[in-house]
Amino acid sequence: MDVPSNRKIVLLFLSGLLISIFEPIYLLITGSSIAGALWPMALSALDWTFFLREWRSELFGVILILTAIILTKCNDRSNLEKAIATVLLGIVTGYLVVFLLLDIAYLRGGFILLPTVYGFIILYCALIIGGLPNNPFNKENKKLNRILHIGFVLISVWLIGPGISAMAGLSPSPPELEIEDGQYSVKTTVYEYPMPKEVADIQGDYEEDVTFSVYLSIPEGVEKDIPLAILLHGFAYPFFDSYEDWINELSSRGMAVVFVQYPSDVMPPGHDTYELHEEAGMSNHPYHLPRAVAIYAALEFMTTIMPSNVNNDHLMIAGHSLGAGYALLALDWALENGWASQSLFIDLETPYARPVQDHLQINTSGIPDNFLAHVAIGEDDMSVDDCFGVHHHTLLGNNSMFIEVPSDRYGFPRLVASHYLPASETHDTLADWGFYRRVASQADWLVARMDGDSENENVAYAKLIDSPELRYMGEWSDGRAVEELRVWSDPLNSSKFKHCNTWTGP
Repeated sequence: MDVPSNRKIVLLFLSGLLISIFEPIYLLITGSSIAGALWPMALSALDWTFFLREWRSELFGVILILTAIILTKCNDRSNLEKAIATVLLGIVTGYLVVFLLLDIAYLRGGFILLPTVYGFIILYCALIIGGLPNNPFNKENKKLNRILHIGFVLISVWLIGPGISAMAGLSPSPPELEIEDGQYSVKTTVYEYPMPKEVADIQGDYEEDVTFSVYLSIPEGVEKDIPLAILLHGFAYPFFDSYEDWINELSSRGMAVVFVQYPSDVMPPGHDTYELHEEAGMSNHPYHLPRAVAIYAALEFMTTIMPSNVNNDHLMIAGHSLGAGYALLALDWALENGWASQSLFIDLETPYARPVQDHLQINTSGIPDNFLAHVAIGEDDMSVDDCFGVHHHTLLGNNSMFIEVPSDRYGFPRLVASHYLPASETHDTLADWGFYRRVASQADWLVARMDGDSENENVAYAKLIDSPELRYMGEWSDGRAVEELRVWSDPLNSSKFKHCNTWTGP
């Protein structure tokens, strides 16, 4: 059997490897951070994972057919076929390396079908290049070739193992949650707000294509008074589409929702010389100052576009990641303006730091009696330290709950609570149970209070406090209970989070 020379094999493999990692290398060269350079591949992995989940049964059939075809002639392949397989092996190896890095940083074992597919491709390439698994021990082949061949075969088996039962439909499936749809269709209007000059002058290139705006989503056909929700996005993620599911869940239930875009890519004086310090849920980032200026400008502009039937006496303020830290700035602004006098709900999802600067501290004395708050983290959040949320919870005081969404890797798809649970791109079963179910009840509670509907108010309230209804996360298809939400009323003094008393960041 002809085998391409070692030099050709190496060159073909490296060419494939370079093809796979060209995009992140290019982004790194052009100034992106490592996280930014890998992010497009993370989104691509997410898209492919959802596709594979939907078509896994058909994919399993295709794999069985391909395996049979390749096994029948794997010892009789032309040099062209081996060359193509070598390039493909390089490409898949590059994708696999990037995937493993993403898995460590973000994915946390939640995606098993994509590496299973990689495993099958690597196996097919190894069989085409080197023949059946017993062939590497043929004394006619060089020792290095034998080692590499058996190595790739073993890697493929390691990748295939965890996902093959899921692909074959043999793993328990998680419970589907049918959240009752809101009764209203939603209309969204976009309003560009005037960016303060001192902020515009120091904006970076990353968000140069963003027209910073206030998005107003309104339930159509509602003439009665409705509550207001203000929502702030995470760092470098000022995209309405990424929070559209969250916004629609609120607005379709009878709320006006304002999505505030603010610039996160700013370069204020001292941005490249300061020494980061994080403590008590705060950080000394100089970026806080211009971002706060932009947020306040957007909030002031918001008051000029609000329909007359929006009642800010019943208010929700919410945010994700960095936006959750800045949601506290919006809270302070709203209380200073006399808003939320009747009802207030605060929802901070996987929150990051709020500002340490004196003039950006939060005065919570105006919080009304009818107040509830959720501060939620994910068990496998690798982006933000839990202690930020713990201290934000302490700031909010009574009637706030600290919630950890668990990761349950029992069946398929695995339920992994990452930093991005609230994003529309990651809206799956776990998001429904651990996040959107709470969002629906938050809206129902505020709307019922707005309408003076005590019966529905009490129903929603029972789902928002520490109760069996809140904690319950359903059952796997074989009857095993999904791990429940974990809830603390005083996390700072709990055994799990007591280290946050002395935590000072990295």
